[in-house]
Amino acid sequence: MEQLWTGSFVTASHAAIVVRYVGPTDHRCSRWIATCRRGRPDETYRATASFQDGPIAAAKALLAQYNLTWELVSVGSICMDTYVVTTR
Repeated sequence: MEQLWTGSFVTASHAAIVVRYVGPTDHRCSRWIATCRRGRPDETYRATASFQDGPIAAAKALLAQYNLTWELVSVGSICMDTYVVTTR
């Protein structure tokens, strides 16, 4: 299916989850943070997983936390510490 820009969105597009690594601080261990923006600008979904559990666990935690029935389709790496998980 061809994707086209409609002026407000790309046709045939699906939600994507961005997962990035955050290093340890004085108060928290290193972790993966998954985020997904939907609808309104203030509607951001967010979930975390430990570094050991990995980025896919953070994406799955986001789905579980917000009762989303999306299927994880593929993972792309933006850089060494940031991934995009596509859904449908």
